[in-house]
Amino acid sequence: MYTMMLVDDDYISREGLRDLIDWDSLGIEITGEAEDGAEALLVARDLRPNIVITDVVMPVMDGIQFVDKLKHEQPAVMVIMISAHQDIQYVKASIKLDAIDYILKPFNREELKQVVAKVVAKLDKERAEKQLKDDVSQYYSGSISSTGLPVIVDSIEKIVGLCSTGQTDALTTEVQQLFITIRQLKMESMLFLTTICSELLIKAIRKASVLVDSAIAQEVKESLHQFRTMQSPQQIELFVLEKLIYLEMASNELRNSKSRRIIRDVEGIIHKIYYQNLTIGQLAAEVFMSPGHLQTLFKKETGHTINDYITHVRLKKAQELLKDASIKIYEVANQVGYQDTHYFTKIFKKVVGVNPMEYREKML
Repeated sequence: MYTMMLVDDDYISREGLRDLIDWDSLGIEITGEAEDGAEALLVARDLRPNIVITDVVMPVMDGIQFVDKLKHEQPAVMVIMISAHQDIQYVKASIKLDAIDYILKPFNREELKQVVAKVVAKLDKERAEKQLKDDVSQYYSGSISSTGLPVIVDSIEKIVGLCSTGQTDALTTEVQQLFITIRQLKMESMLFLTTICSELLIKAIRKASVLVDSAIAQEVKESLHQFRTMQSPQQIELFVLEKLIYLEMASNELRNSKSRRIIRDVEGIIHKIYYQNLTIGQLAAEVFMSPGHLQTLFKKETGHTINDYITHVRLKKAQELLKDASIKIYEVANQVGYQDTHYFTKIFKKVVGVNPMEYREKML
């Protein structure tokens, strides 16, 4: 869990930041707040947060001055600067102070989430490298090369990043490359391999645990004791690959099940309100996805685009209505979501093969 501090002279803005994102899900706890830079500096000295989100324009001490002083005292702190002012001087100052990003108000949840995710990834990487150095130093007393270890840490982080993404081939390639690198660096001690591979699998389990059944995650976790019985680096490599692919298959199964459920929900919404001016953005918001992601997922699961599916549902309903001679053609068009009768007729003929009037005559 990382700690975060909010600095803004506007209480409403701070409240909005607190409520905009589920910070717990990102592994972040908001531990402090301040109304200006001077107060923030005192609070930060006491709390030593990992992350600071600060406004730029504030009374007493502005955000630029605050971050400048804070960075001198706590150089490792990650800073995100926010402002309602698109002033190039503020942006330049933020870059000079090594701020992670400069976000203009008003910003949305996804924009802020992406920036914070970038900060967390950077903190995770730094923490992983430090942890690995600490673990390895117990056995190697400083003999690990300063260039070798960061390469291995990067490789491990890349592998963890690929876990539970459905990219099984890429994951396998990265694991194989990790062991090639270890051999090239002559770091094949069984103790070293056991240490780093245990950490790798623990991180993979942690990441997969939000997708797979808890029993599966626990099963893999309990299997880690098998490292003690292994006799060669090749045996460790095969074991790591086996467990990662097992987690990957379990993740894929649950992901596919979840994807199918989402698509069923979207289809249900379309069938319920097909006559409204439906947009992909509206449907995506209903299932808490980005429009682009939903479009890709829908096409993958059904073989059709969302717009084609909406058209299919509307025209099926139109065919039912056309069997009632008392309903005029333009009324049918309006009832299934088309305000332009000419466009409705054109689409109907293109899909059904005949125009609405010809279809009605054929059915009656």
